[in-house]
Amino acid sequence: MHPIARALKEAGNRVTGIIGARTKELLFWEDKMRAACSELRVTTDDGSYVRKGFVTDLLKEAIEEKGDIALCVAIGPLPMMRAVCDLTKKYNLKTIVSLNSIMVDGTGMCGCCRVTVGGRTKFACVDGPEFDGHQVDFAEMSRRSVIYKPQEQIALQRYNSQGAHKCGCGCGGDR
Repeated sequence: MHPIARALKEAGNRVTGIIGARTKELLFWEDKMRAACSELRVTTDDGSYVRKGFVTDLLKEAIEEKGDIALCVAIGPLPMMRAVCDLTKKYNLKTIVSLNSIMVDGTGMCGCCRVTVGGRTKFACVDGPEFDGHQVDFAEMSRRSVIYKPQEQIALQRYNSQGAHKCGCGCGGDR
């Protein structure tokens, strides 16, 4: 989000940034985002910093206060991007999302990053990762995002039990 906000501001746009996290400890780059935006609004889910709430709460306020927002860009967890799109659709506000689907080869051939956008199959690695958020099939993407959850849990348990990175890739465990 930072390079996008910075470029929009440098091009002469008024940029209202909204950042959020579950807790204050998970919030990052506030200083960089503040410099890249004309205005920055901050929230935490638990209220441990600045304001309690979700980014959608602050987004709704910004839309209703300003009324002339031309574009919304959402980058973050799938449920957040989906909630942002649900909100902005009510205001007919163009919304771009950056999809972080599973990617393996970066060519679209493996199909892991397959997403449905506007009823058509797209591949995030070659057709995106930015898409019209109002056209993304978030329900399908949510189902696909957890398909490897059991394998991810096994890998995490192995990683934690070994106390260091030891994946067997030949990197020497220092990655």
